[in-house]
Amino acid sequence: MKNNYFPTIHSGYCQTPWGWAYLEYKDHAIYRLEFLGGKRYPLKEGIQTDQAAQKVIKQLFKHPEKFELRPQGTAFQQAVWNALLKIPKGSLRTYLDIAHAIQRPKSVRAVANAVGANPICIIIPCHRVIRSDGTLGGYSSGSGADLKKALLKAEGINPPTEGLSYESP
Repeated sequence: MKNNYFPTIHSGYCQTPWGWAYLEYKDHAIYRLEFLGGKRYPLKEGIQTDQAAQKVIKQLFKHPEKFELRPQGTAFQQAVWNALLKIPKGSLRTYLDIAHAIQRPKSVRAVANAVGANPICIIIPCHRVIRSDGTLGGYSSGSGADLKKALLKAEGINPPTEGLSYESP
């Protein structure tokens, strides 16, 4: 019996211009794109490129509009991730801006947590979100702040300073 409720999701490691990534997908639906090297997905020795995942990531970066994004999360996280999709390329927003965009201005910390839980990096542009004081803030995927800076530079944005590491977003 075929299970229509839980589609078979394919996964594999692939290489991007910013390093190794882990991709979960089915046909033209993307469920996860995370960089390796961070807490959630450490970089392991002996990783090999999955050719099917590599083909999908190449097409995703070339034609993102041809893919459907299906990140799994709470209704609140979904609202935050939808707000991130509205940040234009080459622009920055603060966690407070996102809280206002989802009409939850007192939920800045929860917004920051939802941004950090984004399972589809780059395509859902969590790297475009900075702290209200203008400092860089964190990045939970890959090499953290270094990766966030590289992604911003790739969009033509001069990254802000990192600020103090103990500051909240």
